[in-house]
Amino acid sequence: MAQTYTQEVAHPSAWTATGLGSVDSIKVAWKQRHIDALEEAYEQVAARGLTLDQVEHEHFLLPSIAADLRAIYEEVMWGRGIVLVDRLPVEDWSLEKAEIIYWGIGTHFGKGQSQSVMGDRLGHVVNVGGKDPKERAYRNSLPLTLHTDACDILGMLSIRAGETGGESQYASAVAVHNAILEEKPEYLEPLYRGFRYHRFGEEGPGEAPVTEHHVPVLSERDGYVTCRYVAGYIYMAYEELGEELSDTDRDALGYFDDVALRPEMKLEFMMQPGQMLLANNHTVL
Repeated sequence: MAQTYTQEVAHPSAWTATGLGSVDSIKVAWKQRHIDALEEAYEQVAARGLTLDQVEHEHFLLPSIAADLRAIYEEVMWGRGIVLVDRLPVEDWSLEKAEIIYWGIGTHFGKGQSQSVMGDRLGHVVNVGGKDPKERAYRNSLPLTLHTDACDILGMLSIRAGETGGESQYASAVAVHNAILEEKPEYLEPLYRGFRYHRFGEEGPGEAPVTEHHVPVLSERDGYVTCRYVAGYIYMAYEELGEELSDTDRDALGYFDDVALRPEMKLEFMMQPGQMLLANNHTVL
């Protein structure tokens, strides 16, 4: 069983919206030299006739802005965990070109992973009306609860604004830990113990639809707190199992959600076309 961590975390990843002040505090301004580097790398890809699914790190080299990319990576991995790059001239690019450049940038932060059971390497956040029961929630018009994804780094690029809605919300899971420690410390034990998860059709060969093990919402090592949290998959798991969560478990999960959604905790803003966001999926909801 995971050990419950009962100390306040003093780290840049434990930010609050009030502490940041505004979205400007996470922005990194890119200049023409950055765009020129991207254009040059794209021309190399286009000359070789590579498709999105073929582009890897070695195909999209960016030596002239390598130091800038490294600084962003370090901020995402070991700093506050969230950076908003402002911006890429997507209005001047075809959608295919924007996709390849965005993917190419991503290859400098890690190895790309499939978005879902659908196998899409690059998902489009657009309402398609819930036609596929296995599709991710970003493909319908319903609001998403604050959560983490099953990878190390999340990337988002705005191509165009929606007619309505589309606001982004981000919160520090580490700051949520600190708030719960101060206000309701008894809720930390079930969060560190964790819950079984529904795999939502993404189980491997021979795997059950629900995890046999408990997945901690919060974990700690060497004073560094991380998070893995998708509330819907937890409730879905216990429904599948025909088991009831205890009142304390439900209260702990509900309190976690409520704290994360407090105005002083969550950073809420509208991404503008061309803005690219990178976030640490272990610390940022």
